[in-house]
Amino acid sequence: MYDPSIGQESLTKIDVVGVLFGHIIFGVAATLLIDWSWIPLSSQQKKSGRSLQEIKKSWGWEKEPQDLNENSSEANDEFLIENKNK
Repeated sequence: MYDPSIGQESLTKIDVVGVLFGHIIFGVAATLLIDWSWIPLSSQQKKSGRSLQEIKKSWGWEKEPQDLNENSSEANDEFLIENKNK
């Protein structure tokens, strides 16, 4: 892109690709990491697709840390019992 203040091109194709790639990464991160539930939706919009909460649950992102700790302690207990029996 030509910059008239310096009389030459100031942006290269690599700069443009880098900026576009950065915007795409930011958009994906903002979509997945920010809680968007405060935005009011009409009933038609709610019926038309899955909510972000449903998507996160299907990916396993909504598990509570307590559940994970309970499962890991149960697995450790089973492992210890198996080792005692051997």
